[in-house]
Amino acid sequence: MGYREELEKQLEMAEKRLNQATEDTPQEILDHYRKDYDDLSFELNNLYDDPETQSE
Repeated sequence: MGYREELEKQLEMAEKRLNQATEDTPQEILDHYRKDYDDLSFELNNLYDDPETQSE
C-alpha cells in the first residue's frame, strides 16, 4: 500500500470516529478527533506524488 492510500484510509477512519462520536463525548475529545482529521486532511491535500518515491 502506498503512502497516499495509507493516508486516505487514516482520514476515512478519523472521519468515521468523528461522525460516530456520541453526544456525551467530552468537548476536548471531539477537539482531538477534529485536529486529527484536519491534520490528515491537510497532509493528504498537500501530498506530492513522486513516481520515483512511490512504494506499493
